[in-house]
Amino acid sequence: MNEDDLLDFAKETVGSVVGDLKKNIHNSLKIQYKAKFDLYTEMDKWVENEIMRAIRENFPEHDIVTEEADTVNGKSDHVWYIDPISGSTNYAHGIPIYGISLALEVRENIEIGAIYNSVEDEIFYAERGKGAYVEGEKLSVSDVEEIQKSTVSTSFPYNKSGRNKNLAYFKRIAPEVEGVRRTGSVSVDLSYLAHGSLDAFWAVGLKSWDTAACWLLVEESGGRVSRINGQKYELERESILVSNGKTHEDMVRLLNG
Repeated sequence: MNEDDLLDFAKETVGSVVGDLKKNIHNSLKIQYKAKFDLYTEMDKWVENEIMRAIRENFPEHDIVTEEADTVNGKSDHVWYIDPISGSTNYAHGIPIYGISLALEVRENIEIGAIYNSVEDEIFYAERGKGAYVEGEKLSVSDVEEIQKSTVSTSFPYNKSGRNKNLAYFKRIAPEVEGVRRTGSVSVDLSYLAHGSLDAFWAVGLKSWDTAACWLLVEESGGRVSRINGQKYELERESILVSNGKTHEDMVRLLNG
């Protein structure tokens, strides 16, 4: 496969596993726990394996970073990031709010991103410098400027210290905005932010596979991504703040107040 077809490959690969995910959500699934509250299902493993197989068949020289399998990360300057089910807890309980996230990093820059949003039943996608889209429609973040008119979202981590830290952030933000939402899926949250339905998002404790595709999608939609303290965001940083850009400084101020 030619590397000019990387975006099409990402979209098609994500789309290829959607049918089975939808079909199996209400079946009795084998659930395992990596840690307290941190679960995964047999479908997480199946999706991950299917996406890994497609990458290895088409781009055997590329590296892969995944959520459920051991990291495959050698010396390639092409690295794929896979989140097989963004919102595994939702999926395990039969709640149809989840995503699939696939991103490609080339020479330390995220260049390709594809996200399946189960609520919309559509694939959101982006290529660096070429914009972000859903089913051919160009995405654009919201134009909300006033923080008190903003609807924002967050994601709570699995560990106790991270939950306590984010609860403190929640208490600072909630009284100052129009509303706070939590879908339970980072991919769903940030695809909605890229589409202009949400105005900001913050979280602690996310991993590279959680944010790689979302980061590109939001930036290509005109949004802004940083750490919670406003500093430059990089994969694996302990915190992330995403916004439409217009609410960003107010979010930084409130989170760090």
